[in-house]
Amino acid sequence: MYFWATREGNSVAQERHSGRRFRVLVVFARRPKVLDGHHMLGKINRELFEFADRAGKHRIPSVAAFPAVSDLFELGRDFHTYWFPLAGLPHQDAVFKVSLSRPDLRPEPLDGFRLEPWELEDVGDAVEVAPVLTWRDGMCAIRDVRHAHRIVPDMGFIGGGSSYMPVYVLVPE
Repeated sequence: MYFWATREGNSVAQERHSGRRFRVLVVFARRPKVLDGHHMLGKINRELFEFADRAGKHRIPSVAAFPAVSDLFELGRDFHTYWFPLAGLPHQDAVFKVSLSRPDLRPEPLDGFRLEPWELEDVGDAVEVAPVLTWRDGMCAIRDVRHAHRIVPDMGFIGGGSSYMPVYVLVPE
């Protein structure tokens, strides 16, 4: 779900979904840059790590997902996805390179910041230990995480939330 406070967060949605219980997974779908048809470059901006730590206060897991494809049409086939956990890591940009032909190889850090990808099962494990929420509690948590104010060193107050918009995967109980 892509969260809109005026839709998913409104009173009509609350009334309709009040009996629902679910877990939440925050997913930042990332667009890798294909370098030469054999390698891709990935970047996770520091804002995503900051966002994940705010979500972590609600025990909501956050991941960045990178499809290992060399063109858009490969998305319709079987492809490898790199899943990176985001919480509890330094709030700095992370840049890495991966082999498109050898997804068994670990991502190579290009800035000294080594990220360890998860397998899809690890993502499922993180969701399994996340709290079960009611609709009201889930929407309040999402609203709280989205609207935290940021202050960037040497730039001052930037505003509310993040410029990167995640997808919230709601997993029914």
